[in-house]
Amino acid sequence: MAFAHPRLPGCRRLAASALAAVVLALAMPQPALAQPYPARPVRMIIPFATGGTADIVGRLLASCMQTALGQPVVVENRGGAGGTIGTDAAAKAAPDGYTIILHTVSSAVLNSFLYRNLPFDVRRDFVAVSQVARAPNVLAVRADLPARTVQELIDLMRARPSGLSYGTSGAGTILHLSAALFTRMAGVEAVHVPYRGEGQAINDMLAGQIDFMVNVIPALLPQVREGRFRALGVTTAERAALLPGVPTIAEAGLPGYETYIWHGVYAPAGTPPPIVDRLAEATIQAVTEPGCRQRMVDLGLDLVGSRPAEFTAFWDQQIAYWGPVVRASGATLD
Repeated sequence: MAFAHPRLPGCRRLAASALAAVVLALAMPQPALAQPYPARPVRMIIPFATGGTADIVGRLLASCMQTALGQPVVVENRGGAGGTIGTDAAAKAAPDGYTIILHTVSSAVLNSFLYRNLPFDVRRDFVAVSQVARAPNVLAVRADLPARTVQELIDLMRARPSGLSYGTSGAGTILHLSAALFTRMAGVEAVHVPYRGEGQAINDMLAGQIDFMVNVIPALLPQVREGRFRALGVTTAERAALLPGVPTIAEAGLPGYETYIWHGVYAPAGTPPPIVDRLAEATIQAVTEPGCRQRMVDLGLDLVGSRPAEFTAFWDQQIAYWGPVVRASGATLD
């Protein structure tokens, strides 16, 4: 005679209830699992036109960063108004790590003092990720000018007050401010002749229309090597690899003088710290990878690759340094 298990009906009811709960849970919307960053391409805004130094550096950096990130880094040039248009676009982007910007000293520092009514506050609206590189400039004179050293140029300007002139790629540029700082520290005067670009300034110096300039080394290197320009000093604290025989301006007669162009990666303020750190690591990997590093060195760059805290401290130092220089120069862009 068969006997029914006295607890079997209850077990069936419990099993049925559990199955119903599982079915109901599966039918309900489930929270999406967080995807590791980055899960899609990253946009790099370059706030300058194509073809310039910032564009060349940015595109090279982007190609190297995408290897470290495992996602494409897509360059978007948003030039105009001295870099303020692209900066504004980046400042208004979502702080999710999918928009970054390659700033220069001009867009990250100088514009804050040159423009009175910017639609953003660069120090408030961005977070520093990593400094990429520094580019030393060179002080050069035309070959027929009777000055073979920095001190001789200073003496010549003292003998001819306001008689010498220097050309730049425009008022308020780092090249203009570097030359203005040089004359101010030396206690001399010279006439500033701004051009719409460095090419025209170089041509006029070749023609004897202006006497000297401060410019990026690659732009003047052919003329220096051909003997049409004379390089008197590089603007950084250490000598430049492209001109190893040329002293620094500081060691050649103007102690304490130092200027240079620099590039750095930034993200919109509010970007989560882990993502900022991930971007910094990708930047550091990019500038240390042998192939990428050599291509940047060939451009005359001194590579850095810094952590966010270090870059932030450098940025604040640059803001404190250049503010007084811009004000003393009287340069404005609006």
